[in-house]
Amino acid sequence: MTQEKNIALYDRYEQSLQTQLSDMAAMRGWFSEPMPASTDLEEKWHELAPDYLNDAVGEYEQYPLSALAWAGFVGLAEAEWWEEDWQHNRMRGYHSLQGVGGFDDMDEFILQNILHLSLDSSEAEELGTRLRLCAEIANGRLRHEGVEPGTVDAFYLFVRTVRVMYRIGVALRLTQLGYKMEELKGGS
Repeated sequence: MTQEKNIALYDRYEQSLQTQLSDMAAMRGWFSEPMPASTDLEEKWHELAPDYLNDAVGEYEQYPLSALAWAGFVGLAEAEWWEEDWQHNRMRGYHSLQGVGGFDDMDEFILQNILHLSLDSSEAEELGTRLRLCAEIANGRLRHEGVEPGTVDAFYLFVRTVRVMYRIGVALRLTQLGYKMEELKGGS
């Protein structure tokens, strides 16, 4: 396959997965369509992705749902920081999303220390359940894409999958914070 065809495959896969997850989330009332987003937060993912992928790729074989869902938790955290004080928080690096357990307990660290939620709160449980469901769907799509594990195509589809999961996390938190995307109407 040529590089151009590969990129087209990755783009189609990413768009299809994002549509599937955002449609499911909208249908369940988690957020409205279009999915809440921010250019600042999309750009931040490009900065975070190399470190995230360095951790997540090694975890995927044994803990696939965590490797995918944790990207959603990163999206939750970044959306929270964006709302709080983006001028200050945009400088925070990937490792500020982790506690002493590093990648392994990133979800709990984000819930407790960034979102300031008790782990046994209904809001924390609900966020975990939502991101787990999205990760299950994403993992199913990734595994049924028909690419051989360990290949370049498998890696790039994984990269696209975690980016979609990050966006889902951003959308979930922005919605909780009261943001809603609306189409701008031109005036005459």
